[in-house]
Amino acid sequence: MHLTELNYSHENKIRSFNYGGGVCLAATAFVIDKPKPKPPRKFIDPANMNLSVKPGDDFLNTPMVPDKNNPIPAKQTRWGSFIILNQDNIDHVVSILKDASKTSGLKGSVKQRVGDMYASGMDSLTIEKRGYDPIKADLERIALIRTSDDVVAEATYERNHAIGSPFFGFGVSADSKHPNVNAVYFSQGGTTLPDRDYYLKDDARTVKIQNAYKQYIVNLFSLIGTDTKQAIKNADAIFSIETKLAKAQLSRVEMRDANKRYNKMLVVDFKHLTPHFNWITILPQLKAPGQDSVIIDNPNFFKAEDDVVGSTIVDDLKTYLTWGILKGSANSLSSPFVRASFDFSSVLTGQKVQTPRYERMASTVDQSMGDLLGQLYVAKYFKPAAKTYMINPVNNLKSVLGDRIKRLDWMSDETKAHALKKLAAFSVKIGYADKWETYKGLVIERNDYIGNLRRVSQWKYNFNLSQLGKPVDKTRFNMTPPTVNANYSSTKNEITFPAGILQYPFFDFAADDAVNYGGIGAVIGHEMTHGFDDQGPPIGF
Repeated sequence: MHLTELNYSHENKIRSFNYGGGVCLAATAFVIDKPKPKPPRKFIDPANMNLSVKPGDDFLNTPMVPDKNNPIPAKQTRWGSFIILNQDNIDHVVSILKDASKTSGLKGSVKQRVGDMYASGMDSLTIEKRGYDPIKADLERIALIRTSDDVVAEATYERNHAIGSPFFGFGVSADSKHPNVNAVYFSQGGTTLPDRDYYLKDDARTVKIQNAYKQYIVNLFSLIGTDTKQAIKNADAIFSIETKLAKAQLSRVEMRDANKRYNKMLVVDFKHLTPHFNWITILPQLKAPGQDSVIIDNPNFFKAEDDVVGSTIVDDLKTYLTWGILKGSANSLSSPFVRASFDFSSVLTGQKVQTPRYERMASTVDQSMGDLLGQLYVAKYFKPAAKTYMINPVNNLKSVLGDRIKRLDWMSDETKAHALKKLAAFSVKIGYADKWETYKGLVIERNDYIGNLRRVSQWKYNFNLSQLGKPVDKTRFNMTPPTVNANYSSTKNEITFPAGILQYPFFDFAADDAVNYGGIGAVIGHEMTHGFDDQGPPIGF
């Protein structure tokens, strides 16, 4: 286990000999002028191990880091290798963004758009000065609503303009039963809290979160001039609507059943299920014309949602739509809105202090235009040779997993044949896509932060809907290059490892194979096994 440390030590001895081994003054001067080399990375550090416990006696507690040596930073909610690497990665991204924002590149170039996006988010003076001006037009438009038909029209407008997603989820993705074909999907939604249970349970912790949520609603409405009494009424109305929607949602466990959430329905039948939503006319407005059928994850939810629209007074529905604009924009507006948003989220997460602005903006740029930022990121932090190298451990682990499947005594021969066929069909994505997305037509302005965010959202929405009628593009990555994560896609039967996770301590191109197999090898194996868990088998496999 110390091979890598020995290699690094040997390398350091050679450096000492070359730089300081001579006795001439010139050699000595050279050593003094040479920047001090960074200490070698410790892939296996005894300081992070509980050496008082033998691995054979208690393996789980041997590699245990004492809490006193690794306190959780106030801006984090947990701490470990993933979070440490993510922090390092954010520092790398911030460095790239600061450099890009210093130069005004050619309009439309990678550096100009990446740099100006970051600069616009860091321009707190302009953001503070504008207050909530950027959303006033939306609030005024909602204020003009008079009927339930107007409510549906506004919800359609917001989605089509990528402003919000009230009542439900909508988008285009690969058909689970026909993974080479793109299809229109409708999904349950319309709520704010992370899970339906937050609306339905009444234990002490849940009630605390519910109260904090209502106070959050009151705070944001107060910031746009609503008096306290009315803001409290608004909070009650919003919570009531979202609770009705939550009751109709499938539970988290139920949503894991791929067959249960696959319900293909003719558009005309969908219209009959939800009389207040004429999907025959709405779908073309959503830029999805010519569809005879759609896929719905929970038909009962959409029936309940239609009942909510039909039975709720229009003023409360207007309040619900206003809330969608407020909560969706809060983190992009002036500091009172940002503080109110953090005060609520800290109740959910336990995070003690707000993440620094420069880190939040770095994440925003990554989420907004990952392939533009990704080009700058991989050029500096990910060697092409590392992408090539990663094929070997992936193939070797596929071979080992295949061998283990063959030797299972509890699996039938027929099932083994299916499993091995699926394993052989695994596709692998490493680092970044072979072809970068250019975000053609996306305009980024240096002094218009929320405008930039909306143009990004609009571009992404238009791109997503443009995939209808086209075969599924299986070359696209579903994560950005700097992402510290990996995943398995059941629809595409693929595993993906972005460049962000292919960094120390999970992976180092200069390290011994043993170190990389112990680090990124564990991640590879983890993602492969997802292909054989309850979410793994594609419905049509």
